[in-house]
Amino acid sequence: MADTVYDVTTFAASVSPYTDIGRVINEIIADIKSRQTTQNTRPGAVIYIPPGHYDLLTRVIVDISFLTIKGSGHGFLSEAIRDGSNTGSWGEVQPGSSHVRVMNTDGHSEAFLVQRAGRPDDVGRLSGIVFQDFCIDGVSAVKPYTPGNSKIGISVQSDNDSFRFEGMGFVYLEHAMTVNGADACSFTNNFVAECGSSIELTGASQSVKITNNYLISAWAGYSVHAERTEGLSITGNTILWACNITLIESNRCTISANKLLSDFPSMISLQNGSSGNLISANHFRRVYGDGTSTRFDDLYGMMRISGDDNAVIGNQFSFSVPPENISPAGSDPTIILVAGGARNYLATNNITANVGVKVVLDASSAETKLLYTAQNSQVQAFTTNYSLVATP
Repeated sequence: MADTVYDVTTFAASVSPYTDIGRVINEIIADIKSRQTTQNTRPGAVIYIPPGHYDLLTRVIVDISFLTIKGSGHGFLSEAIRDGSNTGSWGEVQPGSSHVRVMNTDGHSEAFLVQRAGRPDDVGRLSGIVFQDFCIDGVSAVKPYTPGNSKIGISVQSDNDSFRFEGMGFVYLEHAMTVNGADACSFTNNFVAECGSSIELTGASQSVKITNNYLISAWAGYSVHAERTEGLSITGNTILWACNITLIESNRCTISANKLLSDFPSMISLQNGSSGNLISANHFRRVYGDGTSTRFDDLYGMMRISGDDNAVIGNQFSFSVPPENISPAGSDPTIILVAGGARNYLATNNITANVGVKVVLDASSAETKLLYTAQNSQVQAFTTNYSLVATP
C-alpha cells in the first residue's frame, strides 16, 4: 500500500471492514490526516472498497479534500422486486460488487457525511472529493420511501468545489445524495432506485451537471430538487417511475434530451420565479401504474412554470391514462401550465393524448408566446396578454 492508496480489507484497522466499514474508513481518514499535515502536503488519497458485502455501523465523516472513495461496480439489485417475489429460484438476492449496507447503529442517519468546520471562504470549503463505483444500500424500506427509514446515502454539508459522484448505486434510502453549496459538481452514470429522493441541491449552487443517470425515484420524493441554483444542466438522463424535477428560484438552467416517464403529474416544475431556463428535446410520457399519490392532481400540469423568460422548445409530450383514473374526475388534464411570469416562450412542442388535454395560461402570466404547441381547442387562457400560433 502506498501512503496515499488504501484498501479497506488490508488496512490495519481496529475492526473488520465486513463488520463496520464506516469505522475502518474513519480510521483511514485519520491516518491520512496524520501524514498530510501542512497546506502544501495534502494531495489527498484513494480508499478502495473491493467487491464484497460490508456492514456500515458507524457514520463516515469526510473532512479532507481530494479524497476518492471507490469500489468496483454499482452492484444495484432491485430490493423492492425481491421483497415482493418468491426468490427461491433467483441467482442473487443481495446487491453485489462493492456493496455497503447502511445499519447506522451509531444513531446517525447518514452513511457518509462530508463536512469540515470553518467558514466557507476559508478552511470550511472542501474540494475534489469523488464517490465512485460502489453501492450504498439502506437494507429495508417501506413504500413510498419518504417518510421512510430516514437513511441518507451521502450528505454534503460544507460548501464545496468540483465534487464527482460517478457510477454509484443507491437503493432503499430516503435520500440518496444531498449536496449543499455545490460549485461545479458532477453527477454522472449513477443508478438510483427505490429511494425517496435521488439528487437534492440545497442552499445555493452553480454550474452543476446531472448527466447520463438512471433516477428511479418514488412518488413522494424528487428525482432532482434544486433551490437557488445557477446554470444547472440536467441532460441525457433516464428518469422513471415518478419523475419529478423541481427547481426553486433557479435561473439559466438547461433540461434537455432526457427520457421522462411518470405515473403522476408534475414532471418538471419551475417555481418561485425561476427564470431564463431552457427545456428542450425531452420526451415526456405520463402513464398510470404502480402506486398512488395525492400530492398533485392532473390540473397541476405535467410541466408547470412560474417565472420569466423561460423557453420550452421541441419537446414530445405523451399522455396515456385511463379516463377513470384522471383526477379530478371528468377533467381535461393539463400538459403545460404557465402559472405566472412574463415572456415565457413555448414553441414547436408536440402533444399526443388519449383524452382531451389543455395548455393553460393563468391570469398572472403575461406576454407568453405559444407557437405550434397546442391546437386552438387545447388552449385555456385566463388572460388576453399572450400570442398564439396554433398547431394546425
